[in-house]
Amino acid sequence: MKRTINFLSAIALVLFFVTACQDETENPNQLTDADVTLAENEAVAESTFEDIDDIAYESLLLFESGGRIADSEDSPIRCATKTHDKENKVITIDYGEGCVGKHGRERKGKIIINYTDRRFVSGAVHVITFDDFYVDGKKVEGTRTRTNISDSVEDYLKFRIELSEGKVTWEDGSFATREAVWETTRVRTPNPINDERIRTGSASGVNREGLTYTVTITKAVIWKRGCLPAKRIMIPVEGIKVKEFEDGTSLSIDYGDGTCDDMVTITKDGVSKTVELKKHKRNG
Repeated sequence: MKRTINFLSAIALVLFFVTACQDETENPNQLTDADVTLAENEAVAESTFEDIDDIAYESLLLFESGGRIADSEDSPIRCATKTHDKENKVITIDYGEGCVGKHGRERKGKIIINYTDRRFVSGAVHVITFDDFYVDGKKVEGTRTRTNISDSVEDYLKFRIELSEGKVTWEDGSFATREAVWETTRVRTPNPINDERIRTGSASGVNREGLTYTVTITKAVIWKRGCLPAKRIMIPVEGIKVKEFEDGTSLSIDYGDGTCDDMVTITKDGVSKTVELKKHKRNG
């Protein structure tokens, strides 16, 4: 009898461990480190291209103002060499072999901006291209065309942004591609520290893991300029994106309620997890 009880106990113990392993490895609803990495890579790629918009905006503002903002500490072009070909309407921002801005972001290479008119003129087009350009060690490629679609100069500036052949390459050789059509509203306030950028739209491409994806903004995504000096937050702080992959899976990325932090809530198959993205960085 005692031998039978021991035998049954052994079977129960084996079944316990088998079930536990299945729960850990085969639960399709469990959020994994790979899911967090997908959200991180989305944030990094988008932040990198957002940096380009800031550079273009500040460059146009600089030359339109006659150089009066050249010494702004927050300007992303402060340490670059800036040239303006007025006849051909071309601005070149040259970071040379690299320089680090106030908020710790390193840039090198050139950004070239061809424009038709000033940034606040409705219908003005700014075409942004790159010459061996890097942000924090990641190479940036593609053509970013920004068109002013504001109804009037009294309104907040609103742009249609089309990214073609966009590509971000990490230092380990992995890369992500992107084609996008966004609408971005720049909310400027009397105190620039309170400025915001609000975005809607969608994008598609191939992610760093080689999967084809589409990403749709389901709740307007918001960046706050005031989050940079305080905590160097370079990702959105509000809004929701849904990223769908070729294998049928999808992730929802919720950037929060506007608080200046790196926290996002990732949801997959009804299971949610809140993580701090800066703790999951991969090769920069």
